[in-house]
Amino acid sequence: METQQMELPYEVLVYLFKYLPKSDRKAASETCRSWYLAANDQSFLKNKVAIFYKTVLTDELSSPLTIFEESPIIYYNYLFNEVEITSKQNEFWNKMGEHIQCLTLRNCDICEKVFVHILQKCTNLETLNIQNCKELFMSGRLLEGKSEGFLTENLENLKSLSLSGNQYLTDALFNRFVSAAPVLEELNLSACSLQFHLGLVKKFYPPSVDIFQNPSESVLTFYFILQLIVSRAKNIKRLHFSCTLIDGAALKSLSEVKDLKLESLQVHSCDQLTNTGILSLTNHQVSLRELDIGLCTRVTDQSLVHICKNLVNLEYLNIQRCRAVTDLGIAELHKLKKLKSLNISQCELLSKDGLEKGICVGENPILEELDINSLNIDQTGVIMISERLPNLRILNVSYCFNAVTDTSIQVIFKNQLFLHTLKMSHCDKVSDAGLTGMGKVETEGGEDGPIMSNIEESHMSPKIHLGSRAEEEIVRDARRKRDVMLMCEKLTMDSYTGYSLARMQSLKELDISGCNRITDVSLTYAFNFKELINLNLSRCQQITYDGIEHLVKNCPSIEYFNLTDCYNLKDDAVNEIVKGLHRLKQLELRGCNQLSDKTLEAISNHCCKLQFLDVQGCRNMSPDLACSIGSLPSSLHTILMSKPGPYIEDGKKNRAPAPAFLPALMRKLRLH
Repeated sequence: METQQMELPYEVLVYLFKYLPKSDRKAASETCRSWYLAANDQSFLKNKVAIFYKTVLTDELSSPLTIFEESPIIYYNYLFNEVEITSKQNEFWNKMGEHIQCLTLRNCDICEKVFVHILQKCTNLETLNIQNCKELFMSGRLLEGKSEGFLTENLENLKSLSLSGNQYLTDALFNRFVSAAPVLEELNLSACSLQFHLGLVKKFYPPSVDIFQNPSESVLTFYFILQLIVSRAKNIKRLHFSCTLIDGAALKSLSEVKDLKLESLQVHSCDQLTNTGILSLTNHQVSLRELDIGLCTRVTDQSLVHICKNLVNLEYLNIQRCRAVTDLGIAELHKLKKLKSLNISQCELLSKDGLEKGICVGENPILEELDINSLNIDQTGVIMISERLPNLRILNVSYCFNAVTDTSIQVIFKNQLFLHTLKMSHCDKVSDAGLTGMGKVETEGGEDGPIMSNIEESHMSPKIHLGSRAEEEIVRDARRKRDVMLMCEKLTMDSYTGYSLARMQSLKELDISGCNRITDVSLTYAFNFKELINLNLSRCQQITYDGIEHLVKNCPSIEYFNLTDCYNLKDDAVNEIVKGLHRLKQLELRGCNQLSDKTLEAISNHCCKLQFLDVQGCRNMSPDLACSIGSLPSSLHTILMSKPGPYIEDGKKNRAPAPAFLPALMRKLRLH
């Protein structure tokens, strides 16, 4: 009897796909044409970006742009990174330009004439990002004489403009862009050579000169930027001046602009910024929802006290490595009732006491993202955070050496069931006992530690150990691995109070790099994440094929996999990875010195979606074979490999010349 296959209606498919993560939706779109169309419905396209990275666009016959020209799906967002854009692609802009709403050109080789043509055709741009395209601005003549013509009409909907990282930007060039964008809301001049010296202002803008009629073609001054913001104050909502020389006086002038009501300000890595500017900001820009003053080393408790007192609408705050901030300032954070994201990493003077009086003064259901990496706290601090911040989605406790232990991560696994990102890099006190749940949770008022801390003592031999401390630690690790393995195998019969990493079923990103006590036991019994996309196991040197085999079966969605310096991995482990992880885009195998050409052959045969490969330090791999992989017509755009030779063969150095590289292949290969 024949069975008929029923096809779901388009509307039903779209409804179902809304519940899928981005990666799953992309995989589903490859099933059939109807699923492809549903997965690219208008409701999904607004956040989709077509990315061209190190792609050759100049070949008219096989240009990837033709795929988008002929596609029934219309994409609104395009990003070109490290590509050459010439007049040969004009047909693409002629056909697709009117649909593009967001365009990003990053590190691109593009001439002025082609850029002008692009702007002519992209008539509905809302976001324009031109980052590190120095050749475009070098002549200083870009858009000259065009700002009052077609350009004004074409950029009339532009709301966000980023010219970050362009060292040749001047007041005149900047003015040509913004004068054609009457509804501009966001401006990004990060890493530009902004000049703040008053002497330059007096030189280029005498009192009798109209700055907008005669903008400087030599320098980019904060004075000119400020005057523009004054003239657009009612529209400007978001500003980015990160990695510039903005100081307290400049920020004070900016904050006091009449009618300016900023929602977001990013001044990351601005060493000249002082408390004077921050205090003025908190007094005048009370509508701020996002503030990034990370790596502003002159910021002190005084600034933080005023931030918490006046900026009560803050939802995002970054004070990373503001080293002068102490518990006195952090204790004020409890006043920010709407705070959702907080970065206080690398603030060396902070302790558990400050956190307890600040974000952990009571149960805080609002905070969703917390970065405390490199803080000097103990495990009771992490336990307190886990118990009082129940709705965390992102948690970074990397380099908290004394705080992240088998005991404290057990409390994280117990309470943080909504986490989708967990980073605990270089927390070398964590072992299989903590990850698998074969440990006790520290009870209130009790001194119970992980079960394994007692197990290893129970197996200690009364004999005097004659080896080195390193050898003794190896023996202990072996015993610990054996004991946890036995406990996991008896899991169905034994009752225990521990919690496994496997409880966190929402995990999408996990970083346990440098946790060298992690072995195959954890990969076998604690890793079962269907949505895990990014996994970093670098320097987890005890993992082998046995653990990788289970990992690949239980975590099939991994796209970014870092196995740097996992020197116990052999070719069979990588073969298992490339055969089982069908979505793999980035694979890092640097320093895995047991790998050979068999690994490269497996990658060549099975990795149809791989984009980035790092095999530096894999001395048993042939450069010739690595080059042949780079020449394959696949998605692979970057291969990192060690410089060829000299190699040792039969005890003698082989100084044969390096293999010849094709010019087209050099775009993919980077030698280190």
